[in-house]
Amino acid sequence: MLSCRHLRRDPGIDVSHDTELNAAIAAHWSRRDPLAWIVARLEAEGLAAPGWRDVARFDQIHAGGLRAVRQLATLAMVAPGMRIVDLGGGLGGAARFLAAEHGADVACIDLTEALVDAGSALTRLVGLQGRVEHVLADATAVPLPDASCDGVWVQHLALHLPEPGRLWAEAARLLKPGGWLAFHEWVLGGAGAPYYPAPWAPADGSLSFLAPREAFLGAIAAAGFARVEVRDVSAAMAEAYARQAEALARGGDSPVLAEGEALAVVLNAERSLREGRAACLMGVAQRLHGSR
Repeated sequence: MLSCRHLRRDPGIDVSHDTELNAAIAAHWSRRDPLAWIVARLEAEGLAAPGWRDVARFDQIHAGGLRAVRQLATLAMVAPGMRIVDLGGGLGGAARFLAAEHGADVACIDLTEALVDAGSALTRLVGLQGRVEHVLADATAVPLPDASCDGVWVQHLALHLPEPGRLWAEAARLLKPGGWLAFHEWVLGGAGAPYYPAPWAPADGSLSFLAPREAFLGAIAAAGFARVEVRDVSAAMAEAYARQAEALARGGDSPVLAEGEALAVVLNAERSLREGRAACLMGVAQRLHGSR
């Protein structure tokens, strides 16, 4: 399988090219203890030896949850034996799905140590450590060789980056010629600024760098990708947020959203999508032969 083990947790390696921004992003996603949160709920259900599906009810921290992951995997036509790099993979929910359901080998990259540690523990808990590796690294500087994977998977990461072209260039570097980039990302709409706080950003909107749709897709093309298929899934994601808001209003919680603000940020995300202030795109692009 793909392996970054020779570089994992080496204190001499700088995992951040943008130290201040990356530290702020990591702090945003480190406000809870997601491992303790998930394990407590599994134990409350008497699940001493949970499977990946048990954990998947809690580990999907992006819009649309596991349903969106399934949809994106279908678009990408993930097949057994594929080597996939999940950039900004968080708790590893998508990575575990791709390994368990599709037989892929996945390197799950994230710069937030709390998410990497929790994700690694959850992967071991469900017995997928032979197929999924969690790596603490900057998604724009991944410790893997050129042309080392068949697919790159990205969900809700470009929205944190003022220069997303670097992310797409890194994806192109990692991919074999003809390999695929699968993305599920937010873009700006045309009806005004999105509402904040949002799941990925505080009330002042810092940490949010949404681009208009054409600029977003143009940056992917400029990195050496051909547009294969793009879908606007905003309506479906708004419905998913509405269901999540209903659960939170009934006393639910989140493993990563700060206590006391989860309902507000989920409602803001739903409103931004319904009012056209933002949109969610899902798609697959192919790395052109000879591109770098």
